[in-house]
Amino acid sequence: MTEPVSDEDLKVLKTIEDKIFSSINLGVDLSEFDILDDVNTSKSAIQELGVKIAVNNTELSVTILEIAHSIYFGHSLQGGTPDFFDAVIRLGSDRIKLLVFSLSLFSLSKGLEARRRVAKSASIGILGKIIAEQMNLKEDCIRKIETGGLLSQLGKNILINARELGVNLRDDFIEQHEMTLAVNIIDRLKLDAFLKKAIDMSVADFDEESFSLVGVIKLAEALTEDSFRKYGKLVLKSPMPDTNKVLVRTPGSDIRKLFEALGVDDFLVIEEVPTQQQKNAAAKQAKPRKK
Repeated sequence: MTEPVSDEDLKVLKTIEDKIFSSINLGVDLSEFDILDDVNTSKSAIQELGVKIAVNNTELSVTILEIAHSIYFGHSLQGGTPDFFDAVIRLGSDRIKLLVFSLSLFSLSKGLEARRRVAKSASIGILGKIIAEQMNLKEDCIRKIETGGLLSQLGKNILINARELGVNLRDDFIEQHEMTLAVNIIDRLKLDAFLKKAIDMSVADFDEESFSLVGVIKLAEALTEDSFRKYGKLVLKSPMPDTNKVLVRTPGSDIRKLFEALGVDDFLVIEEVPTQQQKNAAAKQAKPRKK
């Protein structure tokens, strides 16, 4: 749990928060994202917001739509490209707002360590999503888990970015206050209050019969941290789509598409493990035909 923060440290955190928000380019004013939380908002109003973001930050807009298309829409649009309204409906307002903020934050630094932070945040979010899907959780729970995963290291990422921008911060200050800052960002972006609990992950958390939503996020974070500690990147084993179209989408392919969209695919290694169906199809194709 968070510990009391001194007034002096609170002032430092507020200064950092303001500095980050004044440095990033969200494409629109933060207050304009309020329309995403209004159930009565029209499709045209949401599309207009998307257009503004595209005009003012083209790279940000392209990345969000690419992520939406490759990961969340899959083949449901039969190859079509989703617009901003489609992305909001499928991802939900919280994930859209957090993606906009996170991608804008990550764009402040382009070095190796900054890209590693992007890869780790993406890993936690998408691994949490995949675990939740395998548990057959409801879509709203999956959204919360993925968003919470993306948030799990947000406070640390902001403080490290602030240090890279010239703010003098000690490692112990970052460790002590990363959660407090993340909570402030959740409030400022007007995200689901559940996410405040999601980032307080000192222990694994279980419900009656399985991991709780926070427990799933904790598991995804532990898997990510272990892989990056051992290999400096996310290393996984997974089936992958094949030319025979036995499988057209797998957990491994979703992860690869996300890393490619974020431009951090060099922090990912997927060891392909064909399924028995894929092996059978490949063997059948390789078998010479009788004359």
